Amino acid sequence: MVPNKTAWMHEPYVGGGCGSLCVGGETDAERITEIDAMIRHAHAAGHQLGVHVTGDRACDAVADSFAAAVAECPRPDARHYLIHGDFLTAHSMKVLAAHGFGVNMNPTIKWTVADMEEDFVGVERAAYAWPYRDALDAGVRVASGSDAPVTHPDWRQGIATMMLRESKATGRVSGPEQRIGLAEAVRTYTIDAAWQDFADDWKGSLEPGKVADLCVLDGDLLAADPHDIPQMPVVLTVMDGQVVHDTLRD
Repeated sequence: MVPNKTAWMHEPYVGGGCGSLCVGGETDAERITEIDAMIRHAHAAGHQLGVHVTGDRACDAVADSFAAAVAECPRPDARHYLIHGDFLTAHSMKVLAAHGFGVNMNPTIKWTVADMEEDFVGVERAAYAWPYRDALDAGVRVASGSDAPVTHPDWRQGIATMMLRESKATGRVSGPEQRIGLAEAVRTYTIDAAWQDFADDWKGSLEPGKVADLCVLDGDLLAADPHDIPQMPVVLTVMDGQVVHDTLRD
């Protein structure tokens, strides 16, 4: 991770060091060979891969490993994905989009560490971190998660962060060019998250034939100021068609 200076970066951290892949090997080349082999074997065995990866150089390495595995052992719709992908490069995005791969980002981590990251990677790279806008524009399937218990699993804060790019500590905007809209943000938690799970045929959207998973907020999400979304009360929750939380009857 970036605050520990372990995420593998193309350019050095403030104060030096670039991190590395956290796999076996004494050199970067040996570690790339190791991750290539791990991904190749798992892909050939028919598994879907979700690889925890932070840092721009690490993202490039894993995306390239995904592509190489598919080239060696073609398999339609593998849906491999990066977990975090906080510093996705244009190269990574191109590879992921071209092969139908995805990324699972964590907006509430961005909200929590936006100010802190500047001390480790500088202002420009910190602002770019978690590049939702660029990834979506590149055609990458983007899902969102909380990485709980690293951050609280509250999708409302995630939605607000994707729309505002404001930090928790100071409220300062970090990377406004990476903001996305409400519908795009909701999609990362719903249909595209279901796609990541190979479950988009039965969940992720409200339509006939799918499970009824939903929650109702006290307020108009479409008209709300994004700053107010995290405090909007959840008044009803339905899971698989069954009401599991209902303040309207209390």
